[in-house]
Amino acid sequence: MSIIRQNSTLSSKDSSVENSGVYIHLPTRGLLEIRGKDASKFLQGLITNHMPRIESGGGGFLAAFLSPKGRVMYDVFIHPANTNKGDLDPSFLIECDARVLPDLHKHIARFVLRSKVKMVGVTESYDVYSVLDAPAEETSSLDSAAVMERLVKMNAAIGSLDNRASNLMGYRAVVPKGHALNLPENYRRGSLEEYHVRRILNGVPEGMDDFIPGTSLPLEFDFRKGCYVGQELTIRTYHKGITRKRVMPVQYYKPDELEPEAIDFNKISTQVIPPQSELFPAKTKVGTTPSASSSSARPVRASGRTGSNVGNIGLALVKLESVAEGQTFDVMDREGANVRAKAFFPSWWPKPVEEQQGSE
Repeated sequence: MSIIRQNSTLSSKDSSVENSGVYIHLPTRGLLEIRGKDASKFLQGLITNHMPRIESGGGGFLAAFLSPKGRVMYDVFIHPANTNKGDLDPSFLIECDARVLPDLHKHIARFVLRSKVKMVGVTESYDVYSVLDAPAEETSSLDSAAVMERLVKMNAAIGSLDNRASNLMGYRAVVPKGHALNLPENYRRGSLEEYHVRRILNGVPEGMDDFIPGTSLPLEFDFRKGCYVGQELTIRTYHKGITRKRVMPVQYYKPDELEPEAIDFNKISTQVIPPQSELFPAKTKVGTTPSASSSSARPVRASGRTGSNVGNIGLALVKLESVAEGQTFDVMDREGANVRAKAFFPSWWPKPVEEQQGSE
């Protein structure tokens, strides 16, 4: 199969691309504290990451809670509460989409049984920030101590390196409510829209608009680990090497407009695509005539579903094979009008073997 690969990159019109650093307050995130003698062991049996990596403190990490059938229920960051030292019980902050916090609390409570842990919502006690250096620094080789050194300099004792999208998402900083970050003067405060544009262009799903609770597979989003609730299906899929769908950036445009060659963010777009809308193979391209098969009464199966979106860009779970073949998609906007969507491979994804050989 010939691979048609068009990468998503930050548009030159994106206001977040500057020579200064950016810090962005994330008021849409909720926090749940789990404290107790068994906190690390308890979480180890529930999440897709490896708690021994952070049980002694340091920077946190990305993880997910799965259903017994191996489907993603909640995507989270888990941060050691590094202010808890001495003889105090270990404590961890679970950061998630604020809209799912009550359901996540109930989900975890089902497994407590006799474990020596206590849970309490602490969203009102902290502020969560995304901090992005510009130009982006090389962070892939940083160990936990180096990450914490960077966070402490920011005046954040709790946080993590946001290593999604091959470390293109900066740092996650959690500070007590009302406390200011300590950053160089050339850092500016960015908007929540800028944060979502950055993660969408980099193909980073987050929250309930991108993860349908109980439906999404971890390998459609990249999670890896050993033994935990729901791991059987994840491991079986991983070893089979079959991942037919992935979340990718998409650009929306009108059916009578030319197909975009590169993703280009337009914040004034009036097209609103509801999350979890079905994507279908586009019937025709601009300048072509519908074929006899395109008017067939035979129902066409959906090729994917939409996720979060800003302006004319968004995320969508799509079939990799369809994207590689240059397939575009049709979807209905909030007003019932037909909109076209084209998916782009994130620039940080490894190139297929065919491309690597062709460039040598």
